[in-house]
This record gives sequence, structure tokens and C-alpha cells, in this order.
Amino acid sequence: MSKLFSLLTLAALALSLGLSSPANAKALEGVVNINTASVSELTLLPGVGKAKAEQIVQYRQAKPFASVDDLKNIPGLGQKRIEAMRSHVTLQGPTTAKRLSTKPAAGAAAAPAGAPKI
Repeated sequence: MSKLFSLLTLAALALSLGLSSPANAKALEGVVNINTASVSELTLLPGVGKAKAEQIVQYRQAKPFASVDDLKNIPGLGQKRIEAMRSHVTLQGPTTAKRLSTKPAAGAAAAPAGAPKI
């Protein structure tokens, strides 16, 4: 009984923190050049808010990033966050990233109230 309670407590905690919800991840297409991107472009990356973006800019002013793994030198960016953003990070070329819309298409009909979401 104690083990079941512990598991349920952990599951509830994970849900309340949004740890198990992929809907919290930023929907993104394209790449962000961490050596040239603006603060607002850097915030497109999952796990990067304004403060982290500013830290990235400050870091690269002293030393450009030679590898995506250099992001681990930014306090608070661990291996899990780096892996979550790796496919959207580049070291050269233009920043092409844009947030994908989570809203339905303009011509899409809305589901009636009370209808199950699919």
C-alpha cells in the first residue's frame, strides 16, 4: 500500500510540474544559430527563456560556441535540455527557426461544445 501511495504521489507531482506533458515543449521548426541569434530568437529553443538567452549571448561574446555541447557552460543548461534542443541548434548559417502554430487552421471548423477532443 505504501509503495502504491508513493507511486501515485510521484505521478501527481510530475503532472503538476508538467514534466510528463509533451504539450509543454515548444513546437519549433528550423534551426537557431547560437553564435548569431538574437535573444528573442534564442528563446524559441525549448528550455530557453529570456534570462538563459541573455546568458548565451554574453557567453558567446567572450568565446563563440565551437560545439552544441558548449551550451553546458551556461548555468542551468544540463545535458537533458541540450538534448531536447540539439536538433534545432546550429553553429553556422542563418537562424531559420519559427514557432509552429498550435491553433487550428483559419478555415477549420471548431468542435461543438462538449464534443470529445481527438
